Amino acid sequence: MRATGVTTEAVEVVDLSTRTPTLMRRTVELPTERAFHVIDVTDECHALLALSGVRDGHLSVFTPHTTCAVKINERETCFLEDFRLFMEKLVPPDAYYRHDDFEIRDPATLASTAEEEPINGHAHIKQMLLGSSSETIPVVDGALGLGTWQRVMFIELDQARARRVTVQVEGWR
Repeated sequence: MRATGVTTEAVEVVDLSTRTPTLMRRTVELPTERAFHVIDVTDECHALLALSGVRDGHLSVFTPHTTCAVKINERETCFLEDFRLFMEKLVPPDAYYRHDDFEIRDPATLASTAEEEPINGHAHIKQMLLGSSSETIPVVDGALGLGTWQRVMFIELDQARARRVTVQVEGWR
């Protein structure tokens, strides 16, 4: 059965045989100030893309932290506050989480001692619900394929810490 009302665009075939493959990456340090600190990294993405000279390919943003997320959405203050409040209601930081109960946790799974391990079961669950340590954006004709209001945002879900993201662009010049 065919979908009705669906419009398809022409498929563009790009001849890459005369172009140079390129890969460039940059790590960006992000000191966060609090739980649910949102840092817009879109400008860093644009800067690396311009530096790389890539015309067609893709750009990825990745964080190696398990209590953070990278998301694409609108950076609008009221929306971000609504989202923070929704996540706090859905996954309250003061609820009981087995992850935070060191009496029942397997010591082999602890990254550090109980004294060093933060009480952050809520942050791990929020990250799993957001489901994203990375985002990938197409690069077409030297521009990021973001929508009008879309921004690439790093979201701290735990507490103030030194964090980082890796921005990588791959494609052809």
